[in-house]
Amino acid sequence: MTDPRIEIRIEDALGVCGVRDDTRLLAEAAAGGQPGRALDLGTGSGYVGIHLAQAGWQVDAVDVSPRALELARRNAALNGVALHVFASNLFDAVEGAYDLIAFNPPMRADESESSRLLTATLRRIPPLANLLMRITQPVLERKRLDFLADIARAARPHLAPRGRLLLVISPLEETELPKLIAGLALANSQAVGSIPGLSIVTFTFAERA
Repeated sequence: MTDPRIEIRIEDALGVCGVRDDTRLLAEAAAGGQPGRALDLGTGSGYVGIHLAQAGWQVDAVDVSPRALELARRNAALNGVALHVFASNLFDAVEGAYDLIAFNPPMRADESESSRLLTATLRRIPPLANLLMRITQPVLERKRLDFLADIARAARPHLAPRGRLLLVISPLEETELPKLIAGLALANSQAVGSIPGLSIVTFTFAERA
C-alpha cells in the first residue's frame, strides 16, 4: 500500500503488525523537530523508521522478531532509504544515545510469536480490533504499567539531553507513568481518533544535576 501523504510504500507480512493510524501518527509526531539520531524500537514493518529517514534522521530500527526485521529491511529498500536494522530484544543490543526513541508497545508485556501473529491478524480487521481493545484494555493497561516503566527506565540512559521518548499508550498509562519514574515529564499528547483509548504521548526527562 502507499500512504499518499508521505509516499511510503509498505509491504505486509504474516505475523507483523500492519500500518494503522497509530503507526502513522507516531511517525509524524516523531519526525517533528530538527533531525538527529533516532531509535525505532520494535520496528515491525519499518514504517516509523522509514518516515524518519525520509525526514533526514539517522535511524536504528530494532525488533526481536526475525520476520519483522526481514520485512523492515525489505520496506526500507522499497522506499530507497537507509535504515540500520538489527535484532534486539528491546534495548539489549542498543548502544549510544538518541535524540528520539519511538515505540508502539504491545498490549501484553509477555508477547510471544503466537500472540504477535494474533495481534497482527486482528489489526487487519479494524472494527474487531477496536472492539477487543475496548473490552481488554481496562484489564491489560494496569498489568502493562510495570512493563512501560521498565521501558522508560531503560530508555533514559539512551536519550541525549533534551531527547524525546514517544509511546503509544492509554490515557491511564499517560497519567500514571510519570508517577512511577522520577524525572519523567509529559511534553505532549495526541489522541488516535480512529483507535479507542490510545494516544501518541511524548515524554522528556529532567536533566540530571
